[in-house]
Amino acid sequence: MVLTIFETNKQANLSSKNLGSPLKIAGDCIVNKIYQQDGVATALDTSRGVVNIGDAKLILAMGTLPPTTLIMNSFPQVKKAGDRFTAHFITSVVARVPRKDYDFANQLNELELGAIYMAGANKESGMQYHVQLSILSDKNPMKNAEKAARYMPDVVATASMAQLQSSKDHLVFVCAVLGEIDFRNPENYFKLNDQMNPTTNVDLQAIASQTDLQTWDTMDEGTFQMLEKALSPKGPQNVEYWHGEPDKGTWKKDHPPIAQRRVGGLVHEGSTLWIGKDDEGVVGLDYKPNGVENVYVTGGALWPASGSWNPTMTMVALTQDLADNFLK
Repeated sequence: MVLTIFETNKQANLSSKNLGSPLKIAGDCIVNKIYQQDGVATALDTSRGVVNIGDAKLILAMGTLPPTTLIMNSFPQVKKAGDRFTAHFITSVVARVPRKDYDFANQLNELELGAIYMAGANKESGMQYHVQLSILSDKNPMKNAEKAARYMPDVVATASMAQLQSSKDHLVFVCAVLGEIDFRNPENYFKLNDQMNPTTNVDLQAIASQTDLQTWDTMDEGTFQMLEKALSPKGPQNVEYWHGEPDKGTWKKDHPPIAQRRVGGLVHEGSTLWIGKDDEGVVGLDYKPNGVENVYVTGGALWPASGSWNPTMTMVALTQDLADNFLK
């Protein structure tokens, strides 16, 4: 909110000098529908009343599923909205290797943190994945807990205190592995249902296809090979894996079972309003849904496919491109 207040004051000062428009923020406000006339958005039906758009540009910077819901409820002329769906499925693996196995062991300080990114793909389908790897060498986890939390390469994929406390003589490897769902799966969709609430009257179906399962197998195997053949100086025999809950488990030589390492959830949803030239996509290269004049879309809904990478920087880049187009 500090940034929001700063930007609000900045725009107010510019407006007073006729160099810009004031930035107004409406909190606790739900947009139910966009009113249109012949493809031109004219007003917003909100929980705080109807807001006229006038000659303003309407930008849907709302993630992936909310703007798709709003488009489907407001602009029935927009074809193919919600026909595709993609996301990233996740494998989580925590491993450790004795610190003494590494030539540089004596050079490590009390706390050392590192990160590695490894990309890969299934040879048959070409579907992509990547490993976000955080590496921790922590000789005094209780003392270093606050500092480690501040400087951790990945605030989501990190080791638990139980894992660190039992590994004071080890390097701990925390692997968050993300693979892309095949957007071409016809069983995946996001579509309207018969419920009355226009903000939630949608059904999402995402079913792992045979291609998805093959990608998942490939990325799991790639993760184990990375740990055992590339990162362990003495090979697989000196790699141990965490089995059980993060705070209640034990180290074992065996790979964690599939049910334990594969996360029951999806991240980085996309493709429900994929972008393309002319009628190839739902949204054109000008970021406007096909058949709509003054509405623009940003965010993960635009992805034609997920690829393996985390999408935030691409979202920012496309949003900046949209802003540049407005300036031109």
